[in-house]
Amino acid sequence: MKRMHQPALTTNSTNNEDDCGLVDDPRYEPEPCPYCGRMLKHKAYSLFGKLFGTHLERCNCPGAVAERERLYQEQLKKQQEEELRRKMERIEWLFQQSRLGKRFRARVFETFEIRDYNKKAFEIALDYAKNFDMYKEKGEGLFITGGYGVGKTHLAAAITNYLIRNKMATVIFGNVTTLLGRLRSAYSDDSEYEETQILKELYDVDLLVIDDLGKEKPTPWVEEKLYNVINERYENYRPIIVTSNLELEEIERRLETCGGAIVSRIIEMCRGVKIVGPDFRKEKIL
Repeated sequence: MKRMHQPALTTNSTNNEDDCGLVDDPRYEPEPCPYCGRMLKHKAYSLFGKLFGTHLERCNCPGAVAERERLYQEQLKKQQEEELRRKMERIEWLFQQSRLGKRFRARVFETFEIRDYNKKAFEIALDYAKNFDMYKEKGEGLFITGGYGVGKTHLAAAITNYLIRNKMATVIFGNVTTLLGRLRSAYSDDSEYEETQILKELYDVDLLVIDDLGKEKPTPWVEEKLYNVINERYENYRPIIVTSNLELEEIERRLETCGGAIVSRIIEMCRGVKIVGPDFRKEKIL
């Protein structure tokens, strides 16, 4: 930009309050368009008799228009790549926070083997994942029960994967032993975390998945902490998904101290999904 040797310029308007808008800036010499050679003036914004924001006017010749479009697309591509990078970093962080094991990251809806006996459960789980915002608002979860190897954990993991990848939701996935094991470790002198911090994560996460409920050793401490977590989420309309090989009556009997209260809240919070079928793991070796 070649600047002409002129003193600082003010506009010639007699009423500076009305003098505002885009005007020619005579302080700078015109420059040719690199594509068509048309001489382009420098423009500036005039406000109260002073000029600022000087820039070269745009040419609308095909070459200039094409160049602007190229630069726009280049900038848009960089922006999209940056957004994707940030999204992938966020997703990876969410997976780490979810405690979903590597094996279960492959348990998605696309890899679920649909059969006659599990088709309805698959449809319910998929609908839950796709419409999670609605179910979350109501604090509604799922209680998935059935024998070994019918796909309960796969469906719970598929929901977890879907919510993290597609809705950027916060999810914690684990059985009672692993979920409360970190809480138990908080009592050690060298623990990095306090009990209140760990409990807050279990209370506040968008979705808590409790896998294989009833398989853990039902000590009074385990039952008390499990009840506290479920009750806190119950009171604040935060959904849970529970999978178990046991019926609710069996869970209640197994959890002698708080079983009744835990089961009562599961019944109110969750839609029941029962899968009756053969163990697919055994089919692989027969």
